[in-house]
Amino acid sequence: MLAAIMLLTLSAPADPPKLSEAAEKELKKLEGKWKAVKAVANGNEETPMMDGADVVIEFKGRKLLLNDKEVLEVAALDPSTDPKILDVKALVDMGGLRKDTVLEAIYKLDGDTLMLALHMGEAKKRPDKFESEKDSGVVVVTLKREKK
Repeated sequence: MLAAIMLLTLSAPADPPKLSEAAEKELKKLEGKWKAVKAVANGNEETPMMDGADVVIEFKGRKLLLNDKEVLEVAALDPSTDPKILDVKALVDMGGLRKDTVLEAIYKLDGDTLMLALHMGEAKKRPDKFESEKDSGVVVVTLKREKK
């Protein structure tokens, strides 16, 4: 019986680390739908499209939905740093991104504009600026809040 309880405890999905009060407040500011209007990857500007459709990210609590599919979760958020930190964990396999991978990112919120810079490479390497240079593994996405 003890072995079964231990096995269940080990295999139960871990809850994400608790966020600070300031991070929870910041997460509330991010809630809602955001449409990607610009993307720069490895120095090249690209049209943000997915399967021929606009890319829309929705912050719903700690979950992030990509075109209405729950695919990411906020793993860490620190609005006290400059730039602000937002790390997301993949909840499913997506393209080259494997489930449980944590992407290190920075973000800037300015009214109804949200900028994200994510490092998409193998090694963990948080971007330190909102620029994507050739072969950097950094993707910078500009999003606009969708009005209800």
